[in-house]
Amino acid sequence: MLYSTFLLKDNIHLNVYVLREYEDRDGGINLAIRIEQEDHAENFSEWRLPDVACVKSFGFSESDTFKIEDYLTTNESIIWDDWREHKDARTA
Repeated sequence: MLYSTFLLKDNIHLNVYVLREYEDRDGGINLAIRIEQEDHAENFSEWRLPDVACVKSFGFSESDTFKIEDYLTTNESIIWDDWREHKDARTA
């Protein structure tokens, strides 16, 4: 599910996708997030919420990764709320 698009820096837009919800080995519920550069999908990073952990990244600088982490940290509760609404709408 395409969640949002945000501006990383001048003329570089990133698409944020919520890929899935899954249960980790400790029984916690997580979201798998993928972030791709809008015109260059080969530049991507994959994240896990709620701990805002980068699982893998390619094509982003360390500074870019920190900006992505800040975006996810700032918007985490909104992402979760929107995901739950989306999930509930699919099952209704």
